[in-house]
Amino acid sequence: MITQLKTHNKSWTYVLIATCGIGIGLAVPGFLDTVTALGHNIPQGDLATDYFTGLVWAIVLGASILVWPIPTRDKTSLLVVWLARSLVTLVFMLFYESNYSSLDAYSYFLVPQQSSFVWEGLRIGAGTQNIYNLAWLQGQVIPASYHALKVSFSMVGLIAVYIFYRASVVFMQQENKKVFYTLALFPSVLFWSSILGKEPIILLGISLYVYGVVGWYRLKKLRYLWVMALGVIVVALIRAWLVPILLAPLAIFALQGTQSKMSKAAFITFVFVVFLLSFNQFINMFGLETMDDMVATTNSISRSWAFGGSAQEVPEFTSIGSMVAFVPIGAFTALFRPLPGDVLNPFGMLAGLENSILLIMLLLTVKRMRWSDLKEPIVLWAILLVIIWAIVYGFVSYQNLGTAVRYRLQILPVLLGLLLYLGRRHTRVIPARR
Repeated sequence: MITQLKTHNKSWTYVLIATCGIGIGLAVPGFLDTVTALGHNIPQGDLATDYFTGLVWAIVLGASILVWPIPTRDKTSLLVVWLARSLVTLVFMLFYESNYSSLDAYSYFLVPQQSSFVWEGLRIGAGTQNIYNLAWLQGQVIPASYHALKVSFSMVGLIAVYIFYRASVVFMQQENKKVFYTLALFPSVLFWSSILGKEPIILLGISLYVYGVVGWYRLKKLRYLWVMALGVIVVALIRAWLVPILLAPLAIFALQGTQSKMSKAAFITFVFVVFLLSFNQFINMFGLETMDDMVATTNSISRSWAFGGSAQEVPEFTSIGSMVAFVPIGAFTALFRPLPGDVLNPFGMLAGLENSILLIMLLLTVKRMRWSDLKEPIVLWAILLVIIWAIVYGFVSYQNLGTAVRYRLQILPVLLGLLLYLGRRHTRVIPARR
């Protein structure tokens, strides 16, 4: 009890420090003028008020962490990360927004404010419209503010990262805050899950899916299937074609695992039905009837992403064989590019540095891993998930490395988790002398 009170008081201290820091920042002469100057691309007339609303909303959401129904020991860590996310969302991102005049985030904020906008509810596969609807819902609660809306999406990203961490705790059956801070503060995760856009919502859905799978396997309780199903639904609301990618790796549990026959039967039935429904929707969405249709559609979609400063020449896909030959290059690009020198602008160079770190982690993992770890079905499932995702997204990542960085957020926490687990140091057991 005393420890919990100390942690609670420490958490309140972080909130007070953050509030005082924001107050001091606002008092600095010219601060709001700088905010207004950097926000020249944002479709908002009164940027000073807009920004102040966002700051207040960040404090309110940060303070709400103190009453979340989670272990008290996690709240301080969440507040520390929320402070970091707030700095990214409300400070660093200003420079990013100043550099780009046509971000999707601007329309997500502006469109729901139009008098012609009509609430249509949330629909499967209607990603852009669903983001508009979520933005409209917030506008019914607090004054319209671009920065406040961005802060809300950043909080969704934080919740997603925390769910990934809790999934790791269930799997490892122990707390390890280093894992949480690695996931939460990894640059791409920190930035792209803090933007106003589809990425934080997709990440939330995938985190629920991962937590549901791990919980179902480790704890052998069917209620985790509902968590997994919720995650799949959230993902389907934004990008329906991701659903087959998420469900396909679950086949590993039909071959391995220690669940009871009833539990395994329920799981397999659920996955099979949802996979068929989602795959059928995928086929209908792209009008695929033959293998030639798939090749032509892949070629068309792949080449449509070749634009912008980080675009590069796109290979021509004329047959299944040409697609298969491209898979290693595309998958590597989806997971590890741009590399240093690929994109020569500040954001590209930072991404290149981060991907170098990922490759170093991969090499260390290969060196340290034990083949016995691959006997764990959860590990095989996670590896298969990363591979399938990389194969599919390789076709839309190779030709636009900027898009590759943003899309990688979907799988990055799983990839980081694998690298941390398989690359962990193993304690050597020295035989006792006789």
